[in-house]
Amino acid sequence: MRRRSFYAAGALAAMLAGAVPAAAQNIDAKEYWLDNGMQVLMVERHDTPTIMTAIVARVGSANEITGITGISHLFEHMMFKGTETIGTKDIDRDFEVMAQLDSLRALMREEESIMREQMRRGDIEDMLDPAARTPRYREIDAEFDELIVEQRELIIKDQLNEIYSKHGSFFLNAMTSDDLTMYVVRVPTNKIELMMWMESDRFSNPVFREFYSERNVVREERRMGVESTPTGLIEEDFRAMFWKSSSYHWDVIGWPSDLANITREQANAYYDMYYAPNNLTLILVGDLDPDEMIKLVRKYFDRIPRGTTEPPEVYTLEEKQYGEKRLITEAETNPQAEIWYHTVAWKHPDSYPLDVLAGIMNDKTGRLYKKLVDEEGIAKSSVDRGGMRMFGGSGLAVAAYQDSKKYAGAFQVSAEGVSGVRAEQLEAAMDEVIEEVKSELVTEEELQKVKNRIRVQQIRFMDIMSGIGILFYVGQNAAFGDWAEANNSPDKIDMVTAEDVRRVANKYFARDARNVLIVNTKGGSEGERTGGEDPQITQAITMITSIEDPARLEQMIGMFSMRMDSIEDPEERAQMEKLLKIANDHLKELKAAEGM
Repeated sequence: MRRRSFYAAGALAAMLAGAVPAAAQNIDAKEYWLDNGMQVLMVERHDTPTIMTAIVARVGSANEITGITGISHLFEHMMFKGTETIGTKDIDRDFEVMAQLDSLRALMREEESIMREQMRRGDIEDMLDPAARTPRYREIDAEFDELIVEQRELIIKDQLNEIYSKHGSFFLNAMTSDDLTMYVVRVPTNKIELMMWMESDRFSNPVFREFYSERNVVREERRMGVESTPTGLIEEDFRAMFWKSSSYHWDVIGWPSDLANITREQANAYYDMYYAPNNLTLILVGDLDPDEMIKLVRKYFDRIPRGTTEPPEVYTLEEKQYGEKRLITEAETNPQAEIWYHTVAWKHPDSYPLDVLAGIMNDKTGRLYKKLVDEEGIAKSSVDRGGMRMFGGSGLAVAAYQDSKKYAGAFQVSAEGVSGVRAEQLEAAMDEVIEEVKSELVTEEELQKVKNRIRVQQIRFMDIMSGIGILFYVGQNAAFGDWAEANNSPDKIDMVTAEDVRRVANKYFARDARNVLIVNTKGGSEGERTGGEDPQITQAITMITSIEDPARLEQMIGMFSMRMDSIEDPEERAQMEKLLKIANDHLKELKAAEGM
């Protein structure tokens, strides 16, 4: 049931969410540094005449503070709005309108402060309710809406994507996570200079047009992806309960009250600090000669000035937990249980045996599946992953995962039950597996099988879409602090012993570091569901049919199609085929409506 915290246009994020801890092949990357501090990594692959490109910003939701949560993800949207030369019919008037909108928003914030105080005193129930707005707010809002209409007339919508598509490029997209933001595109080799010009322009002269309306788009994304799902808000509560002090406390999408109040001034300051070249990594994977390509890179990207202020260190540590915490609730879904333990961050020596331990529990031959599915029959064999969850993970309804983030870590065990069971039964069975690995050494055969599986999975991941797997894997390690960890981790995984696995299980699976989520099915005898479509699939269908942009829907269909290649479970494959058909039918309707 765990929902990893990645958000992206077209669900790009879940590709990275499917990455596994150890690389199965050496990545021969050439590293360069520009005078302005930008890191450049290049990997030669001459299988197709294309180059996968990414610009990775070493910033994510963990770099935020309360008041601006969700701003990192908001930038994922804003960076597609164009520049001073792309995306506008009249840049001078464009700037004038944006300045007027900023001024009106300042006046609206004054009225919102009044409404906020009225809500605290109990004079109004909800300041977001249109009926609660002050008369002055309504006047300003009407003037604001008129300017929004004028701004839309000045905009050349999606011009960035149109230029790339016209020149044979594909997969223009982005993703945001707790610790990084990544912008990607695949271009024909002979169009790489176009990419250099466009991306250097985008990162040196971005124009955050449609800023206020885009905040509403993100707010709607949050509503669809979190608030309208059967367990979205529950999972958000559980995350906030688990991460007591660190900035992993909030989800990547941010708190709704912050999304409604982020200003353009705050956005500009955030951009200047975190999107300066000294906080970026450019990655190129494909048909290239690094020694020649670096000349082109320097021509376009060296002209971007280094940031004047270094990004601050994230210094708030996760404080020790002093007792078991439990969140018990009900939802219109199958019974579900999760157990989380505080562990270690990326590159910590214990992260490797914890990765192997997750492998011991995972897969259809793993201990969780054997216990909960084969022996007791209380858990589903596969899970119908709604929304973006359709892209990541194994598709099994029982899973374990060592989540080694940049600054901290969590070991997560989860299970989804069959109708008629209680989530407490799932928890008890999961506990038995946990106690087994704490008390008994895993066999050498079991250990080696897990290490082999990790390598095979990584080989498959690396070969995705002409190098996009390499791009993501190198990009994540670069953002965390050391791209070479992509090559170093295999040996560290291979060195893990059975005693290491038992040691970390005993060290981290402590009762006072334990967090438990119990979700029983709302209504019905013993929590049994009353039948009908799985709520997560219903939500995925709602998300698909709500998309009105054909280009975005095409990207989503492409991601669905790629995911199909790795699905073995017949039930999950059938659900994916159903979603693909619905998405393709909706795309035909959209194109017919636009006369395409």
